Amino acid sequence: METNVILFVGAILLAGGCIGLLIVRLTSPFFQGVGWLGASFACGALAAVVFADRGYGFFLLLADALILLAFVFLHVCFLELSGRESVVPRLGIALLIAQVLSYFFYLHAHELRQLSVVTIGLLVAVQAGESALLLKKTNQKGMDAPVWFNIALLLGFAVFNLVRSAIVLVVGTPTDPQLPNPLEVSAAVVFLGAGIGLGFGVFWMEGHQIRLKLEQLASIDPLTGIYNRRSFIALCEQELLRTSRSGEVFSLIMFDLDHFKAINDRHGHRFGDSVLCEVVDKLRNSVRNIDIVGRWGGEEFVALLPKADTEAALIVARRLQYHVDSISMVSPRAHGINGENRVTVTLSIGIATYFGHDPSITIHDLLHQCDSAMYQAKAEGRDRIVSVNPQLALIQTSSHGSGSDADGAQHATGESLLGTVGEKPIFTAGGAQI
Repeated sequence: METNVILFVGAILLAGGCIGLLIVRLTSPFFQGVGWLGASFACGALAAVVFADRGYGFFLLLADALILLAFVFLHVCFLELSGRESVVPRLGIALLIAQVLSYFFYLHAHELRQLSVVTIGLLVAVQAGESALLLKKTNQKGMDAPVWFNIALLLGFAVFNLVRSAIVLVVGTPTDPQLPNPLEVSAAVVFLGAGIGLGFGVFWMEGHQIRLKLEQLASIDPLTGIYNRRSFIALCEQELLRTSRSGEVFSLIMFDLDHFKAINDRHGHRFGDSVLCEVVDKLRNSVRNIDIVGRWGGEEFVALLPKADTEAALIVARRLQYHVDSISMVSPRAHGINGENRVTVTLSIGIATYFGHDPSITIHDLLHQCDSAMYQAKAEGRDRIVSVNPQLALIQTSSHGSGSDADGAQHATGESLLGTVGEKPIFTAGGAQI
């Protein structure tokens, strides 16, 4: 009787959870997996009622099938949470077929109840193990706590079912299903506890996923998929703090697409957006894996190059120019097939380098000087690279008040032609050692 009471209480709790999940799914469709979790709770509630009322014969098969189906639906929930394109539970379907076939195989056996308990325990353990493996494979950064909570529950549940199946196989089950059975009581408690615990774990994962998505929306530029200005500055400040302690160098690159307004005006903003995305693709191919790229605003982009001095930054800038030179896009407004509306892109690039151990320099100072170098490149005719020593340039800026930084870097400090990249001149301003 104790088992039946637990099962009826569990059925009420799971049914209430199913109704609540249905309401959440209908009112908040952006929650992933909630519908499948509700279906899992519904199957668990029905299984508890059937098993408590008539846990023998065909009803035993029905209860076992509902229990297994509940964990198959839970696996589908995890598939959807993991972002899988296909949510078809192939192994789960195979396990359900095996469960039905095993019942007909055991139908004329004297120990039907014992064999069914062993079989359902093994099948549910396999399904729980697959779900745990899925979560481990698809775990993403920032999701460790809820994912490992669910994995622990699933593996613990699988181990319990394996141990229970082994005990039943050796000891057997009472001939009268209404007799008290400590193993069945503990099984009912564990099944109910695992269901409620996994439901909590799913919502925990949902909460973390929503938080990560909101953080991504707040930090990523929606058009290009790289960091926006606010996030890029935050990452630069972290790098400045690290290098100010270690004495390492890092460089910043800022560049602007030359005559981009003319591209937008002539070919339309949609085509202009395509050009920006193509340039960002070239930028990603030009930097190292440890470098960080961002959109400064409009057609201006930035890159943080950790452990890169001015010479290394120039190599990256030259590589970027080389890759961007290969861009040749035909405007949808082109007339004819002679390529008269084929668009090419050039860049004006500014470089600033931090040499470490200088607490007076802030990241805004470095970005300001990098911006000044970029505008000097534009003032000198565009399609070139200008590198500014930020330390000397800062002295110059402060001594000239609030005048134009681009003009100050150009006129107050000497400039010299360093060399060329193809036909593109590279200048160094502000006394940078290259």
